[in-house]
Amino acid sequence: MKTAAAIALLGALLAPVQRSGPTKWTLARAKAVLTQSAFAVTDETQADSPAYRLAFTAQASRSLRAVGRALVFSGSAHDVLTDTDVRVHFTFKRPGRVTAFRGPAADTSQPVFPIHAAFYYAWYPEAWFRYPVIPYSRFRPSLDLYSADDARVVRAHIEAMRYAQLEAGIYSWWGRDGYPPTDLRFWRYLAAARTTPFRWAIYYEREGYENPSVEKIRSDLEYIRDGYASKPAYLKVEGRFVVYVYGNADDGCDSTARRWRQANTVGAYIVLKAFAGFRTCEAQPDAWHQYSAALPQYDLAPDSFMIAPGFDEESEPAPRLSRDVGRWRTDIAAMLASNARWQLVLTFNEWPEGTSVESAREWASPSGYGAYVDTLHELLGARMGR
Repeated sequence: MKTAAAIALLGALLAPVQRSGPTKWTLARAKAVLTQSAFAVTDETQADSPAYRLAFTAQASRSLRAVGRALVFSGSAHDVLTDTDVRVHFTFKRPGRVTAFRGPAADTSQPVFPIHAAFYYAWYPEAWFRYPVIPYSRFRPSLDLYSADDARVVRAHIEAMRYAQLEAGIYSWWGRDGYPPTDLRFWRYLAAARTTPFRWAIYYEREGYENPSVEKIRSDLEYIRDGYASKPAYLKVEGRFVVYVYGNADDGCDSTARRWRQANTVGAYIVLKAFAGFRTCEAQPDAWHQYSAALPQYDLAPDSFMIAPGFDEESEPAPRLSRDVGRWRTDIAAMLASNARWQLVLTFNEWPEGTSVESAREWASPSGYGAYVDTLHELLGARMGR
């Protein structure tokens, strides 16, 4: 009897809950659910299938409306992966499922020669620390000791380079399993630039420290082609994905240029670092560049022309190249006058060697972009009519 009574009592207690049923899926309820967490979605309507992690404020949720019997969102959401607001459209179904999702179209344009680009480094926070010196830099960036994993930093850097009238960044890449983990970070840079005309190309760093085999290079080029070059924000020349290659004093026609020619069976556009006698090599790459930030100008026209704002390594007693904004203005003018196909800035943010043009406390400006970027903005913008 006691058991039967207990069951009867439990049934009586649960009866109101059972009769009330699940919470009704109303517009108000859907708006509340929309603001509770970020939603991971993929836009399958786009050729590159971009991924997002979208967050909605209470104000943004007002763009969710009843259209017939469906709840449809058409408005702005904040993409956490790239720290940008994006226009999106989708149907919101119970219990909080995003369907029929469409986001913004990619900018599929590519720059034409002359291309203005800067060497870029995503090896922070690792590079800030070189024991016992912390931070390992004579200068302090306006964004402070940032992380390349921070979406806000990635967005701010792309905005700064676009303000400088640069069309591309040459991204220091240490391989699939390299350190610092630049490969793990590169996707965010491509995603953040996707709807802009700004482009990224990989700088193949390993060639400067070892002699990778033909098979290794070919495998890496295939990896870059399949994983990155298909993205709208990857830099291409005449449809071929661009790869810059670092080098060292041991490079030569047979030891380097021939090896890269043999490895490049995927149609990449290869830009090798110049070495003694590079013009006489039988196996020529698509272009040559030089990486010598200790010189204010380096002329390899018609292939490339490089300029540097300064070189002041933390561990060295004196700068190899002192900073001077007036001289920087002259260097930019010389670069533009060269008519070289590749017009290159060394560098946007190599802080340990002190070659950065990114805004720093030491050369901050009212624009927020710093004196060196301001000068690029003025002179490149005037040349390109922007």
